[in-house]
Amino acid sequence: MGKVEWKRLLWLQQDYPDNYTDQKFLEKVKDYENKKLDYANSPYLSVENYRVVRSDFLNFFQTVLNTSIIYIIFAYIYIYDKDPTVVTVLVTSVIASIVLFKEHDKDQLSSLLNLKSVIIIIFSMLTLSPILKSLSKTTASDSVWTLSFWLTLWYISSISSSKEIKTSNVSTNLLVAVVSILSSRLSTSTHVFCFLFLCIQINVVLPNLLISSTVLFMLSNSFAYMFITHALGWMYTFCITLTTLLYIWLLPKWFIYWQVHYRMLDDANTSSKEALLTSWDAKKPILD
Repeated sequence: MGKVEWKRLLWLQQDYPDNYTDQKFLEKVKDYENKKLDYANSPYLSVENYRVVRSDFLNFFQTVLNTSIIYIIFAYIYIYDKDPTVVTVLVTSVIASIVLFKEHDKDQLSSLLNLKSVIIIIFSMLTLSPILKSLSKTTASDSVWTLSFWLTLWYISSISSSKEIKTSNVSTNLLVAVVSILSSRLSTSTHVFCFLFLCIQINVVLPNLLISSTVLFMLSNSFAYMFITHALGWMYTFCITLTTLLYIWLLPKWFIYWQVHYRMLDDANTSSKEALLTSWDAKKPILD
């Protein structure tokens, strides 16, 4: 009489050692290990996935670019001692034209054209401008730059690039904190008000009006590169432009390469383990 086949039931006393491993299980493990992945037909190589990846990279780049405009405006006022009134009126006119002539969703319009909120914000900035102008005058400039730098990093990380997920109020509060800290270095209340107003329009209002817009992307890049050329020269502009192109075109391809050759392998290993364990688990409880 042959030996009774081993069963995966722990409460049965069987004629096998406690550390016994069934041969069929070992054969399945070997089959999963020898299974080759079809990298050429990976779903990560699809055109749709490439568009999603590049869109995510572009959204992050746009966020960083809009944030850098805060410091460009600050340098324009603080270092070059320029009057920001004309720029503020120009930007406000452009945004007002977009609101009037561009089609918007009802929810978007209701949030943008909330007159009560707009009036409160404007009067708050007018009231706080003299206070912010004199804020932290006793604090060293190095401390102001350091604090604004870390708050800026926190602000960038708090912004959501997804259209479905609305950016939380934390990012807006961080933006106001960064701008408030920087505005303490400005000389007049008018400069403080214009600086606050410009930064909020460019980083809060305009991105909501022109979501993933080529126009916004081109305007932001043109403004940033014009200032870099004026402040640092053509050589720095060329280096930054080259770095930007590498980021936009090369990094998404490298990320997809990582998805195909590393993430796909991890996904396959995870699914193989789950399939292997599931095949040996009882589909229904055995009460015996």
